[in-house]
Amino acid sequence: MKINSASLRRLDEPLPFYSFLAAHSFLIGLLPFYLPVFLWGHGFKLADVALLIAATGAAFTVSLDFWQKAAKKLSKRDLLIRTFVIEALLVGALLIATFALSASDSEPASASSPALIALFALLLGAVSGTYNAWFWTTQRTLFLAMTAATNTGRQYGNFQIFVTVFLKVGILIGGLLLDSDYGRFGFLLLNLAIITGMIVWYKKSLGEEKLVLSEGANVSLLSSFNYRDRCRSFAIFLLDGIFLFLESHFWLLSLFLVVQEDFSSLGLMVVALALFFAITFYLLKNTIDKLTGNSVYLVATGLYALSWLLRAYLDADMTRNALLISLMMITFCSSFFRLAFNKRFFDLARTHNNTDYLLVKSYLSQFVLAFFYGVLALALFQFAGDGTEYFTAIYLFAAVLSIGYAMYRIPEE
Repeated sequence: MKINSASLRRLDEPLPFYSFLAAHSFLIGLLPFYLPVFLWGHGFKLADVALLIAATGAAFTVSLDFWQKAAKKLSKRDLLIRTFVIEALLVGALLIATFALSASDSEPASASSPALIALFALLLGAVSGTYNAWFWTTQRTLFLAMTAATNTGRQYGNFQIFVTVFLKVGILIGGLLLDSDYGRFGFLLLNLAIITGMIVWYKKSLGEEKLVLSEGANVSLLSSFNYRDRCRSFAIFLLDGIFLFLESHFWLLSLFLVVQEDFSSLGLMVVALALFFAITFYLLKNTIDKLTGNSVYLVATGLYALSWLLRAYLDADMTRNALLISLMMITFCSSFFRLAFNKRFFDLARTHNNTDYLLVKSYLSQFVLAFFYGVLALALFQFAGDGTEYFTAIYLFAAVLSIGYAMYRIPEE
């Protein structure tokens, strides 16, 4: 498939981008970040989490078509505002679901029905996938509009540090609120205040300028499956779909169990690792653009595989020092890989017609996300227990599979 070019307006003013990142990162940290562990406390099992992920991927795939149409018709201001509105819907849906599940649990001699939990997993996944499509696609498009050909590593490192600060502050506050008797009301008030403030500010400060200038044909799921290049992007995009939520949902749930299902402790641990994460990015971000050889990327891929091996053997019974060293190594290996991978991805995106390359990646990754976790959910539903006994096998599988990232290459290499 030959992708039609989708030109971007150069974004020389970074304030809209960074304000968008700051607000959403903080809001994500407050509650959506805790989505799998929050629902775990309301009767979800690993199979239900996998079903939630599958629904998220399916909704993301469907929503991409609506995002493309909106990005070509709406102003940058309206595009950003709609993302905040969908964020509010996600928080509202999550609170309604947990209230309903709590009410079910409070009935005498009853627990939340497995069918009810599965239904909420599908509904929350649908709203979460819609939000993810709007937020992540808008974020990547804005980032691409800001970067030049020689600074993607530094720029990605800069904005990852920026995101990390606001995200981890949100996570820290979110963990404290989750352990509070009135935490849900705190979530509601904070979300309403921030979302309302951002919408009002964008309406006053941004004009009618569009971000995506092309009126060409949309990228679709079908056309994405026909896409091929010399960089093996097709295979990598399929592969990356599996790992997207292994890190954000399964791994987070593993950490939650390590800290004995305590939200405050989980938040503190994540924030502590974030400090190490930020230091790592600060040291790497200004040098990654100089390290263009494929050997650096291959080393990063090997470290990523090592991180999954370490996850497979992480145990709550480990000594505190051993646990801390393991978590720091996992954080470093994952951070270095994601920096190297995203540098390569955005460098190639610039030479592969910008936003269309981003959309092909999203379609393929999210489709595999929906398919893989849908199959995994069906398999896990066949077994008794909460499913956590399968973490080791899943992470060992991920360690082997992650080596496939080594296929990603630039044409000159």
